[in-house]
This record gives sequence, structure tokens and C-alpha cells, in this order.
Amino acid sequence: MRKLFFAGLFLIAYTSIIAQDCAFYYPQKQGTKLEFKNYDAKDKLTGSYTQTIKEYNQDGNSSTAVIETQSFDKKGKDLGTKEFTAKCENGVYSVDMKSYLDQQTLSAYEEMDIEMKSDNLNIPADLNVGDELPNGSLVVSVYSEGMRVMGMTTSITNRKVEAKEQITTEAGTFDCYKITYTITVSTMFSVRMEVAEWISENVGMVKSETYSRGKTMGYTLLTAIN
Repeated sequence: MRKLFFAGLFLIAYTSIIAQDCAFYYPQKQGTKLEFKNYDAKDKLTGSYTQTIKEYNQDGNSSTAVIETQSFDKKGKDLGTKEFTAKCENGVYSVDMKSYLDQQTLSAYEEMDIEMKSDNLNIPADLNVGDELPNGSLVVSVYSEGMRVMGMTTSITNRKVEAKEQITTEAGTFDCYKITYTITVSTMFSVRMEVAEWISENVGMVKSETYSRGKTMGYTLLTAIN
């Protein structure tokens, strides 16, 4: 009987350790709102967006957040919203590839049927500089009266942890991992860009920079946490 009791205590402690080992790259409080601004290579504002933690649930060694993104153009016009999930389970953090969906591109098809198939982008708990991370993909198909009228594939490849750095923005100073990757968007033609993204535990993305053939195209900054 005593052996069963201590075995039970060990199992509880072990489950707790697994849960603690699972890093989460978004705020873990429902209602938290993150504000971001997008700029071009000449530091001119091109748009903005917010991310709100609509739901956050923790069950044993699993944590899940439902995140709503609302996008705006440079004049503040609402471009629409989307939702995606982020999850931490068994020491692996994952975010739905729908988070990389360009809401403005799909706004022209809002009256049509949209089908999406996506992978998750994974980040292990024991993240280290030099690590290579798994790829991710998102396939979007648009249908009108049952006929496929548009297809778009977004692929993220060559993901690598480049450095640990401190990044300061209007929202504060954050300890970040710098992750680089290649993003390719294919419709009737393909556009390929290189991205550097700085992420911080319990916050998410703090900064990102986009390049094309080594030339800076633009960047995004976290400007407020409410």
C-alpha cells in the first residue's frame, strides 16, 4: 500500500515536471492583447495588427490557446480577423500554420468557400542555438459553386535557431531566441523570402525582419501588451 502511495506521488511530480518543461510562446492569460506595427524598408508604417488570447486552457501537461488576429491597413481600416491555435504538449510547443495566413489576400474571396489544410510549426522545450527545426506548410483552396478557383500554398523551410538576444521595443525589453527561415508563397507564381524572427517565452514574437535576395523588405515590431 505504501509503495502504491509513493508511486502515485512520483507520477504526479513527473507529470508536473513535464508540464513545466513545456515552453509557451504566447501570454498564458485570457484577454491579453498584443499590438504590432508593420514597416517597410524605409521605416514607413504599412499596417498593423493585434493578437488577443481568446481562450487559454491547461489540462495536465497540455496547454492550449486560441488566438484571434485582427489586421488593419496603414490608415487603420479593418481588414478582418482570423483565429488559430497554439499548443504545448509533452515538452513540444506548436503553433498552427494558419497564423501565417495573409488575411488581406483572402478578403477578396470572403463570399466563397475556403478550405485550409495546415501543419503545425514545432519548437522543443530544450531549445538551443544551432538547432534545426521542423518545416511547416499551409494549403488554401478557394471554391465557387463547387469549382476550385484559387489555390495558395505557404511553406516554411530551413528553420534554424541562430542566437539568443535581447530585443527592445515600445513594449519593453525581452530575452529572445532568433529563429531564421525561408517562406515560400505559391499561387500562379511563387514568391520566396527570408525571415528572421525573435520570439520570447510567454510573449511570442517581439520582432521580425523580411528579406528578399539579401535586401530588407520590411519589419514588424511588438508595440504594446495590454
